[in-house]
Amino acid sequence: MSYVLFNNEIEKASKTGVSYSDRGFQYGDGLFETMISQNGTIRFLDDHIDRIKRGLKELQINFPSEFQDKDFIYDAYKTLKKKNEIEGDCRIKLMIWRKEGGLYTPNNSNYYTLLSIQPFVKADSKKCLTVDYAESIKVPLTPVSFCKSLSSMTYTFAGIEKKTRELDDLILINYDGYLAETISGNLFWIKDKVIYTPKVAVGCVSGIARKNIVAHLEQKGYKVRKVFARKAELLEADTVMTTNVTGVTMIKEIGEKQYKVVDAWKKVFEQAYE
Repeated sequence: MSYVLFNNEIEKASKTGVSYSDRGFQYGDGLFETMISQNGTIRFLDDHIDRIKRGLKELQINFPSEFQDKDFIYDAYKTLKKKNEIEGDCRIKLMIWRKEGGLYTPNNSNYYTLLSIQPFVKADSKKCLTVDYAESIKVPLTPVSFCKSLSSMTYTFAGIEKKTRELDDLILINYDGYLAETISGNLFWIKDKVIYTPKVAVGCVSGIARKNIVAHLEQKGYKVRKVFARKAELLEADTVMTTNVTGVTMIKEIGEKQYKVVDAWKKVFEQAYE
């Protein structure tokens, strides 16, 4: 039996059904954050809260003030971890969506909240990805592209295509032909010791790991460029990788092009998670 925090009350997950008029269910009218706890610490917590808060402002949904309080979040996390009998690190998901009312046009700014956790199993650190470019979908630019929406059809389409093509991941392009991101992570590539990543203005998620990796690299003196880039630039890269809050994964092949897997670069990126 699993437990969640639904509207600040601990409940059995099976009891938190939504009504047919729920706006998260009807329209995907809300946002979420996925966080990782490691050794009892929720990694990059301030950045996660800041991002969802900014996204809710764009959607004109009120921000629940209790989630501005780190003590409240940690108390909820510890309670859920105990109730769910989880040992070790956790994957934590915070969902906030608008209450019922209206059709496409909402008539309120009130919210529901749901905090859930599950064990976090770190991916195989030695795994390298075989990927290609998505053909079925492109990344749109919207006022909330920078955060994670409950309406995630772009990534669902890409996930279906990835499965059909039997690939590990896909690189998504925006409607102007610029490189954007992978299905569940941000994109980085390295050419002649200069590190590149797409600008958030292309429509990619403003990744929390991306933010902290860039800050770490710049602090260490590496050259980092946020760019508008097309496939041709990636063809010239030496090394390519994808990042998210769960870690850094090297890409060994994009289509027919193979790339160097450089463990030293991976370790430099991973230092940002420490």
